[in-house]
Amino acid sequence: MTSLPERLRHETRTLHEQTEQLFYTEALRNGTLSAAEYGHLLRTHLAFHQALESAIDRHPAFFEEYEPKTRQKTTWLTADLAYLSLPLPQPMPALFAGWSPGALLGAAYVGEGSMLGGTVIWKLLQKNQAVQPLLAKARFYEGYGAETGHRWRDFGAFLVRKGADNPDEVVAAAKQTFIAYQTVFQRTKS
Repeated sequence: MTSLPERLRHETRTLHEQTEQLFYTEALRNGTLSAAEYGHLLRTHLAFHQALESAIDRHPAFFEEYEPKTRQKTTWLTADLAYLSLPLPQPMPALFAGWSPGALLGAAYVGEGSMLGGTVIWKLLQKNQAVQPLLAKARFYEGYGAETGHRWRDFGAFLVRKGADNPDEVVAAAKQTFIAYQTVFQRTKS
């Protein structure tokens, strides 16, 4: 029997890869990401995480063990954009409106997964000559720092406990979340 984390990894792989490619992965890898593209990524992540965090906050009992206040990224992203004197994106409160706690668990899988990818992106950004000077006070891509692996494992245990009763809903929501992330990327383009 396949575990929920394995199902998520397998069944969202294509959408995950599509999202990565859309989010300037090639430019990140070859060091050609521009300052404008970096700003676009920050705006995308802010609109996404702001909507997700707001939706999760509407279900405090379900997400208590998730410790949502310790996992919020909007403060980091707002500070990163302010440091660069970039405008904040339009909030997208409808992005996860009406989602059940189980569906939001699938969305949280995508959001927390972005922290794992962020550790790789952080290293790539530091090697990018156009972006490196903008990183003096950058916070989002540092993510949880040395705690990233530990926090991911904690989330995985929470995911298994809370998603056991509705794994199909969690997987379907994770797929929808990758599509939502892509939509946010398109809507936040300057």
